[in-house]
Amino acid sequence: MSNKPDSEKNKEIKENNFKNRIKTFLHSILASIRRISNQIGVISLRYFRSPSTIFWSVVYPVILVLLFGALFSRSVNPNYELSVADLDESDQSRDFIERLDNSSSLSVEVIDELVISEENWLKENNKDILLVIPTDWGIILSLNTSSNITVFHDPASPQSRDIIEIIEEVTSELNIEILQIEVKFGLIIDNYQIEGLSFIDSFVPGLIMIAVSTIALFTGLNYDLEEKQSGILYKLSLTPSYRYEWILSKQIWQICLALIASTLAILFALIFDFNAANIRPMMILFIIYGTMTFSGIAMILNRIISNPDGVMFASILIIIPQILLSGSLIQLDTFPTFLLYIARIFPLFYLSESMRFLMLENVSQQFWLYYAISTVLAFVLFIIGIFVTNWRKE
Repeated sequence: MSNKPDSEKNKEIKENNFKNRIKTFLHSILASIRRISNQIGVISLRYFRSPSTIFWSVVYPVILVLLFGALFSRSVNPNYELSVADLDESDQSRDFIERLDNSSSLSVEVIDELVISEENWLKENNKDILLVIPTDWGIILSLNTSSNITVFHDPASPQSRDIIEIIEEVTSELNIEILQIEVKFGLIIDNYQIEGLSFIDSFVPGLIMIAVSTIALFTGLNYDLEEKQSGILYKLSLTPSYRYEWILSKQIWQICLALIASTLAILFALIFDFNAANIRPMMILFIIYGTMTFSGIAMILNRIISNPDGVMFASILIIIPQILLSGSLIQLDTFPTFLLYIARIFPLFYLSESMRFLMLENVSQQFWLYYAISTVLAFVLFIIGIFVTNWRKE
């Protein structure tokens, strides 16, 4: 017969109960981890059996980088050619041609043949632009009298428009020297978004977020529709698995796919001289936020739209405007004002801009605003998606 007082017995019982609760809690956590890992294994097997999901997560980001990398690498170092008919052959005309030729992106070719019809010459020589310096142009300039040069070009050619801008810039500089205008003030243009970044450096974050958003949205919809139509979702509700375990397992797998796609995008971007030193560890956080945001949208669409074709159509209507208006591919400063306001309603805008801000040496206050908005959108949309997901049989 125990001689322990009742107070000690009660204390011992409480301690045993606390230990049992801790053991039960740890056991439930381990069981939950095992169920999540098993579901991730099942999802991975389904992934390798689906060509469409492999395309969206592996092939698609590589195509984006190769396509836009090739375009932007050309735009970074353009090599334009300009044909010049120098009818004057004066010191002034030769100086002007030399100024044009010294431009970093323009190569000047002085033609010796006599041009009778500029239009015919352009067609016969398969050229888009021709600059003609008239006779006595230099003499007229030396008399401080206005004298014009003429540019003949094809208005449908984008290159000719770029060359004309270079000619206008050189002409403006020469006019200032001739007129000896004293410059009273200067203008410094400072683009805080891409300062110190090449075109490919500033566009890789946007391309990564496009890949992440499409992976999360389309693979999420693909999984949800398949489970909904096959009855797997209803069967899961009859097992010891919880709804959060099923959603978390899909989310972990999609984050892994997003990280793989981002890595592939960066590796292929190195072909186009992407500066890997601009990568920041915090970018992983935005990849996770992007996955959560568009996974939540996928769950919401799957719940409010019963028709599978309608779900996919709605997802396209959601993702395409975001890609076009988020600034991921097209710089926002080229947009009309009203489109700038529309762009700010899209989650992809804040995710892409935040990734770009991280690549700059000095992180601005605007980054933290976009970071806060990205965080709120990710958790709100993901939590709404969890609550609207229904395990019942449709």
